[in-house]
Amino acid sequence: SGPGRPLFLPYLSGERTPHNDSRMRGAFIGLDIADDPRRLTAAVMEGVSFALRDCLEALKSAGTSLEHTIAIGGGTRSEFWLRTLATTLNTPLHIPAKGEFGAALGAARLAMIAATGSDPSDVIRPPDIKRTVMPDQTHQAAYEDKYATYKALYAQLKSLPDL
Repeated sequence: SGPGRPLFLPYLSGERTPHNDSRMRGAFIGLDIADDPRRLTAAVMEGVSFALRDCLEALKSAGTSLEHTIAIGGGTRSEFWLRTLATTLNTPLHIPAKGEFGAALGAARLAMIAATGSDPSDVIRPPDIKRTVMPDQTHQAAYEDKYATYKALYAQLKSLPDL
């Protein structure tokens, strides 16, 4: 259904990439009396998606190009989250057949390579993909506009005295 009006800046414990600002704090912007818990939850998910978009933009500025991303973990059970993330990043999201793994598996694979001297291509293989969530082109422009507002609000929030 596209982005809503309230906007969440998810800097609850500072922000690492791309701002490297541990003093930054989060905020809801544009709240209305009609905003119920469902709409605020959606705003949080959109805000986190925009923070991930900031990370993607940092990668792009360093010369990295992503043709797709892979989503894993509990968040993959939410269609709203997957559609929002794919649309915000404007990249297809691959959902693995067995998505209940994460950084620990990657760390274990790297440890195996270091401990045994195995060829990384023998140890690190892409997962089987169950499905792909494509960006929603119907709402792409609206998410781009809201992301631009999100980026502008960082500077505004940063200029406030510590609360």
